[in-house]
Amino acid sequence: MEDTHIDHNAPLPKSEFVQGTNPAPNMSKDQPMNPTWLLLISPVAGLTASAPIAGAILYRCGYRRLGWIVGSLLSFMGIVFFLFAIFWGVEWYWTTLSLTTLHLLFGTGLFLFLRKPYRNYKANHPSPSKKRGSYREIIAGMAGGALITALLGTVCIVLYLLLLDRLLSTLVPITFQDEFASFKLLISMLYLVLSGLIVGGMIGRNHPRINPGQMITYGFALLWTYLTWLFSLEILIAIPGFQADAATGRGLGAMMAPNTLINFLIGFWWVVFLLFYMMSPAGRLARLSRAVQVLGINLAVGLTLSISFGYSADAFLALGRHFEREACVPTALRFYELGLKKEPEARIASYLQYRVALLNHRLGNGEKAKQGFKRVVAKYTGNPELVKKANRFLDNLDRSRKKKRVVLPGVETRTEYKGGYCVPNSLALAMRYWGSNVTARTIGSRITGLGSGTIIVNQSWYAEQAGFRHDFLPMASLDDIKQCIDAGFPVLVYVPAHVFAIVGYDEDLETFVTYDVATNDIWVEYLQKDFIKAWKKQATTLVLGYPAQRESSIPAAIRARLNELSDNYLHYHLHYLEAPAGSISISHLLKAAGETGEFFFPLTILYNDFPGLRKAIAKKYDTETIIDSMNTYFMDNFDEGTHGRGQYHEEKWADPDWRLKFSIDYLIGHERFDVVEDLITRIDEEGQISDEVRSTMGMIHLVREEFDQGMDQLMAHKGKENSLYLGLTHLKMGNEHAASRELVKTVSRCI
Repeated sequence: MEDTHIDHNAPLPKSEFVQGTNPAPNMSKDQPMNPTWLLLISPVAGLTASAPIAGAILYRCGYRRLGWIVGSLLSFMGIVFFLFAIFWGVEWYWTTLSLTTLHLLFGTGLFLFLRKPYRNYKANHPSPSKKRGSYREIIAGMAGGALITALLGTVCIVLYLLLLDRLLSTLVPITFQDEFASFKLLISMLYLVLSGLIVGGMIGRNHPRINPGQMITYGFALLWTYLTWLFSLEILIAIPGFQADAATGRGLGAMMAPNTLINFLIGFWWVVFLLFYMMSPAGRLARLSRAVQVLGINLAVGLTLSISFGYSADAFLALGRHFEREACVPTALRFYELGLKKEPEARIASYLQYRVALLNHRLGNGEKAKQGFKRVVAKYTGNPELVKKANRFLDNLDRSRKKKRVVLPGVETRTEYKGGYCVPNSLALAMRYWGSNVTARTIGSRITGLGSGTIIVNQSWYAEQAGFRHDFLPMASLDDIKQCIDAGFPVLVYVPAHVFAIVGYDEDLETFVTYDVATNDIWVEYLQKDFIKAWKKQATTLVLGYPAQRESSIPAAIRARLNELSDNYLHYHLHYLEAPAGSISISHLLKAAGETGEFFFPLTILYNDFPGLRKAIAKKYDTETIIDSMNTYFMDNFDEGTHGRGQYHEEKWADPDWRLKFSIDYLIGHERFDVVEDLITRIDEEGQISDEVRSTMGMIHLVREEFDQGMDQLMAHKGKENSLYLGLTHLKMGNEHAASRELVKTVSRCI
């Protein structure tokens, strides 16, 4: 008889699977779960997971229709609770408190509602007595569980990581670098073996006569529960966590710490519970059904933990970045604003407010944009770099009247989060813009070493093999980049040890719109005054990858220089590859210098490293043309400030630049001391300059026999060779004692 009302005083109907008062031993596993577990399942997994289990308990107790109603209705309510918690525009901790309270109340209510029916069922369906295993069998079970999970787990987790890398590497790092993949493998194996110990001990206690085949079945079942658990954490915590924290500068550490903590607190015992829940039915079809249910339960757990630990804001940030990449700016703006309402930690809040201000600027909401940048400066100050940018944007907006923003439409690619993949990601963006279906993964697998980067020559080779032109333009200018963007060409540019794409520019903000994987961000506004300093450390080289039939669309002046200098630049890089180890290929450098020498870096290398070629260089190339090029290049926007990862510029100290030093040596060799003095003075006044270059001023004073000034300069800046020149100067001035002291210092440094 079926009923939808429970009479706790009436005897419950017997299960159709049970004959008499003692159930058959092979059917004992089909008994309903103890509702006490709902007190634990509800807070951890939420009502979406506990409601179907509660319905199944009612179903097993004989109330099938009521079980379906309770399971379906409360599961729907659980989904509503999740949606309400996600989109409720209050601080995340209020959401966590409210959701946890609801889950506890419903879990307790379900336990109280089902406790009496379960007791009545147990009274009418007593379980047969079982032989318990001895301590020796428990220990043997633990050893067997650990061994089986270690053997099966190593293979399966490696395959899992590779599959996950194939599916999710454009959203979160999986095999980012060898050490990160090893960390994930070792941590996963640690918790899996710990779970195997627990499972083996419980089997040794409750099923001491289990055969090896059954033990392996349990091992694979444990792997399923554990891998679906890891997958839920990857999807609902690691991805939004990485997207948010990488954008704010924390990166991989932000996703490793919470996953490790959650596994330590919950994971190792939760998967054990799910294993026995999945294996409790006797029939294979029922177990398969529960295996599917386990995946849903783990996703519900991941969602509950994500909301409880405040990852809703991270998820909104990740969604905003996605829609911004798809050019759905209003949608992206709404998600950023929703994330901000969750009041995340300071760095993420600063980033969200910064993006809100930028998107308002893109939409033409000038006042909202200014107010947004002011909030970054005054309230959301958790990210000092964004505060500095917002301040400069405010100054630029107050000063600008140009009102011009150009961003190429249809520029998109999926970032492949792997070490050293800046070339594959950037080149894929340019090639996909022109209609190619190539991915960064495909390019990287052909030409990039994981974690070691890509050789420029190989970058050019791949593009040309794919049917594209791949042209270099050294000694380019900011206007050259803007002209290429105006003509519809995305531009690749080199900065120290890195390449990224420029897809637009903004005259109001005075920025370039960039796709730069080193920032792990989306369409970064790179201040032109900062960019030019990093760009000048790589010969201000721009790269165009495009179909050959589009060559006529390139502005004529740029096209002519590309035809003249592209091969020169390629030879400039080839000279390192084709020369013997530790030496330089003279023939490639001579070809790189071309006919005029305006691309002067190859000539400065030849001049410094091969003094015997100086007369030939002076005869072939016009010295004044070379000096004018040096003046143009170094006089404006060049300094020796340190350029860090992504778009970070360190302004506190200088890093000696060999290009500047070699050029100064060339100028000194041609006795152009006035040019050297002007260059050093300008760089020192407007930017960073190294002590090594400052010492050059002392040398110039000595050449002019201004001994006091020269010695002061050399003593103020402790270069390696300064003691020698100080000693010689003292000797020339007749100070033999001081000369001996400085010359001794020189000798001691050479030992």
